[in-house]
Amino acid sequence: MRLVLFDNTDVGWGSARRANGARRRDGAPARAHPAAADSAGSAETGDLEVLGEAVGATIGLTPIWRAGVLLHRMTGAADAWQSAASWAEALGWAARAARERGRKIASLQAWGHGGWGYMRMGATRLDEAALRPGSPLDEALDALRAELAGPDALVWLRCCSAFGHTGRSFAQALARRLGCRVAGHTYIIAFYQSGTHSLRPGETPSWDPHEGVRFDGGVPTGAKWSSRGAPNTVSCLAGDLPRGY
Repeated sequence: MRLVLFDNTDVGWGSARRANGARRRDGAPARAHPAAADSAGSAETGDLEVLGEAVGATIGLTPIWRAGVLLHRMTGAADAWQSAASWAEALGWAARAARERGRKIASLQAWGHGGWGYMRMGATRLDEAALRPGSPLDEALDALRAELAGPDALVWLRCCSAFGHTGRSFAQALARRLGCRVAGHTYIIAFYQSGTHSLRPGETPSWDPHEGVRFDGGVPTGAKWSSRGAPNTVSCLAGDLPRGY
């Protein structure tokens, strides 16, 4: 079966749910959301990257993701979907959905915000630390892996730049932990989603670590925006990973 989940906490500038210690764009402290304590890796202030920039705020994409997932349902690109405020909630739903329907997961897409080497769901992070044995997400990851359709299943993180720059090691760790093919992006994504790459357990990332990276004086300073002419570009309307990506 094909599943889609998305972050339901990005409700708009100044009103989104944030992690402990986060600050608004005007510098005032932002209220923490209870979900921050419920699973692995609560995001720190510097980790709240939106569109590749550490601004500590969100831009209201949850309604857009909600509309997008309905389109995926209408076109057959998703058999079921769920919004979530944390990775524990998201992974738990995916495993339960498969068990209750008696069908293995062939494709799981996750929509949200991210950066090099991680993806956020609400105030929680999926990163290399969360993939290690004994992490707060350990049981949820085991449950999801048990419901995946083997090494040919696909888990696609549709967020900004999680596989870019230093995120290559995260991609390898994620494939190894889930025992399946994983996909992600090296660029900031919007309508166009560039730097789309995948790998299977045991494979080495084939993409250039400089792909999608902005440099200033030889120092990496952030991710580039996706564009139609950038490598391995799909649109947000794509329901399947193109062959060879």
